[in-house]
Amino acid sequence: MKLICAASIFILTVMCNFTLASSKNYKNAEEFIKSIPHASAHYLVAEGDLNGDNLKDLAIVVKTKPREFERYNQLHVLILEKPGKYSLAVSSRESPIAGMGCCWLENMEIKNGSIFIQNNAKTACDIEAATHQFKLYKKTWRLIGLKIFNYQHCEDPQLSEVRDFNILTGKIIKSKQLDDNPKKYEYMEFTPNKFLLKDYDFFNGFGAPET
Repeated sequence: MKLICAASIFILTVMCNFTLASSKNYKNAEEFIKSIPHASAHYLVAEGDLNGDNLKDLAIVVKTKPREFERYNQLHVLILEKPGKYSLAVSSRESPIAGMGCCWLENMEIKNGSIFIQNNAKTACDIEAATHQFKLYKKTWRLIGLKIFNYQHCEDPQLSEVRDFNILTGKIIKSKQLDDNPKKYEYMEFTPNKFLLKDYDFFNGFGAPET
């Protein structure tokens, strides 16, 4: 059983004024967040080098205040050009946040020049975690990796499954484990497609091929 976060149904293509101001400079994450209309006090920030210049860039997920009964998430990447001077490199889609405890943003970090962003989803019997890896690859901010973990705790025996996708090479490593038995591995391939960070919608299945 695959979980599909309800937020994916309501994808918006809203063009926000602040995403157009990529030439504007910001002193820090807080100044950038204050520049966003409807930004709430809840946001997530990760810091690290994203372009190989040994300066600490920023990845920021901004949550907005309710608008027409909806809250939204949007991922922004800010590049540090020199101390106290960040510029906006790219922003994702502004995507509705699913309610009812279905789906939520769990974690975000920058390491090895990539942004890793984890979203979780659950039903009564299933838990799913998806970690998307974004990178500036050949001058394009794009998805290069995806790992999806699924745990079916109502099954007997209980089943856990991990699918690790290399979006660049089209290779998949799939593992399954029943209870505490040894894992079984399967190796597959798919035709790679390009998925851009600007199109990211916080959906667990973003970029996942049909397997």
